[in-house]
Amino acid sequence: MLTLFKTLLEIIFLQKGPEHIPRSSVLLVILLGCWLAVGVIGAMVVDTYDSESLMMDLILTVVGFGIYAAALKIFEKSERLLQALAAILGCGAIFGTALFAGRYILTTVLAVSETALFSEFILLWSILIEGHIIARTIERPWIIGILFALAVFITQLQVFAVIKPLLDPAI
Repeated sequence: MLTLFKTLLEIIFLQKGPEHIPRSSVLLVILLGCWLAVGVIGAMVVDTYDSESLMMDLILTVVGFGIYAAALKIFEKSERLLQALAAILGCGAIFGTALFAGRYILTTVLAVSETALFSEFILLWSILIEGHIIARTIERPWIIGILFALAVFITQLQVFAVIKPLLDPAI
């Protein structure tokens, strides 16, 4: 497990790619569990993050994974789907942990507006890392992966805009 964590950190720091993660559906389920655990803990710890936010994250993640799966199919790299999704989930769990821990620690010494900058940095870095993962998976230049990650992010924002009013009837 430490080797996997180290590999995920190396992916986050652009030293490795998803090809360094074993192709395993069991590993994918374990990383999904870790990602969900981070979300549930975040919902319990952070006041602004709740079960509705976790449900929205799940929906948006499924949308993103669907787009990435289609991209891998188009580039004829479907056999790498497990590794790519495992890398995204594993890195997402690390980003989520950093986000919640950072917010919790930073709010003890900084104003809420200053901690928002930290959250935005994590979000932007996670988009770059998803782009890195996809680029390495489809064996294309980094910019192609970043464009896919940005397209996924924009699509997720659009889905969020449509679904949010449905989940929150008070608006």
